[in-house]
Amino acid sequence: MDAEDILNSLIKLVLRFLFSVKGLIISAVLIVGTLVLAFLFAFIVIIAGGSEDCDNKTEGNGLTPGQNIATDQSADKNAKALFDHMVKAEGASGAGAAGVVAVAYRESNLNPQAVNPGGGVAGILQWSGWFNQVNGNRIVSEGSIKNGDMSTLTMENELKLLHFELGGSFSSARKAMANASDPTEAAKEWSQTYEGVALSDGQTKISLIDQYAKKYYQQFGGSSIKGNPALGGANKAAQTGDQNDDANNANKCSTDDGGSGADGYGLPVKGEYTLGTGTYPSYTQGSQSHDHNGVDFQSKGLSENDVRSGTDKAGVYAVHNGTVQQVMHIGDQYVVVIKQTDKRYSYYGHALIQPKVKVGDVVSRGQLITYQGYGGDVRPKSLQAAHVHFGLAKSSAGGFGPDAPNILSPADYLPLPKEVLQDGTSSGPNDRVIGSGFTKVFNAKSTDKESGK
Repeated sequence: MDAEDILNSLIKLVLRFLFSVKGLIISAVLIVGTLVLAFLFAFIVIIAGGSEDCDNKTEGNGLTPGQNIATDQSADKNAKALFDHMVKAEGASGAGAAGVVAVAYRESNLNPQAVNPGGGVAGILQWSGWFNQVNGNRIVSEGSIKNGDMSTLTMENELKLLHFELGGSFSSARKAMANASDPTEAAKEWSQTYEGVALSDGQTKISLIDQYAKKYYQQFGGSSIKGNPALGGANKAAQTGDQNDDANNANKCSTDDGGSGADGYGLPVKGEYTLGTGTYPSYTQGSQSHDHNGVDFQSKGLSENDVRSGTDKAGVYAVHNGTVQQVMHIGDQYVVVIKQTDKRYSYYGHALIQPKVKVGDVVSRGQLITYQGYGGDVRPKSLQAAHVHFGLAKSSAGGFGPDAPNILSPADYLPLPKEVLQDGTSSGPNDRVIGSGFTKVFNAKSTDKESGK
């Protein structure tokens, strides 16, 4: 038998096997397996596309319109939600809002569950910190989104995170969007100031964001919407929104309605204390002159050990009954926000160590909740400047930033000493306190009838 006869015999055997029942089953399994592997590979490429490293800020996942993860219908719905949020909550102009939506389209095709495992980023604006923190951990900074938990990657939570960041370290991006008049320029500005992506970087995709900035500007009537720079903005701690606040509020049936002055409110410190430079006691709605949004309290005689170890000397106390709404670690400071039983929100900032309370804890007036420190934007970074920053707001939506729409004057509620002048009567700029600069000593026992027990 020659080589040709051998080859023909082999072909006949192979064909006979393939057309047998067993052969057909094996062939079908191989074909299906190949198709499944091809589908999985394509899915991974779509989800994980894009760069893996940027500049410790948000990163795009490199999606293009042809790779849209979300359906066109859901993308349009999310685009409108983001546009409306930027206008209503952040004060963006129609041009600014359209620019933000365009960049979000570039980043994720407006899919809140878009994930790039390689870069550790996720969400409509591809925040860093998902699964890994190679580029930082921005995505968990507001608290609603949890590392690796897909159930927390929702449009609602991501808008909370956006509001949180725009009220803090990214306030310049919020301001730029409020002042924007051209949607394409707004998209470029947002890409640089919020995403941290240079225009020269290939992932900017200038032609794409230009195209979609114009699209959404026209689609949502951006030309008729003017910016409102004074709207929104929280100072490092924009809150989660009133719509969910009562669900877990153990005190929601309380009859304690607070009141003003010493009636229902204490002070956040005990014993002898000073009031720091930057304090204003009263707030004028709509004013552009204030550069501080609360009152600074420093207990007399603090030591480095007090603020680093959390002694009673550095203690910070709840000024009113309520439920802990937020405990956040932002940079080198801890912030506590409490929803009080009178439906107002109190803010306690600058602690260097973990607070004593956690989210959901029910607290009483005078209860130890956190500590004084010099974290956050305190200057100088030393014991000399250690204090607690106390702020008050009538709802969580507007935040605690200067000239935020919901900010309240601590002087209208706290039993502050008479030496604190009312708004408009101060001889110094921005309604300072007599003897400010952590020099004039007051006594909490003489002003707070409760804390002196």
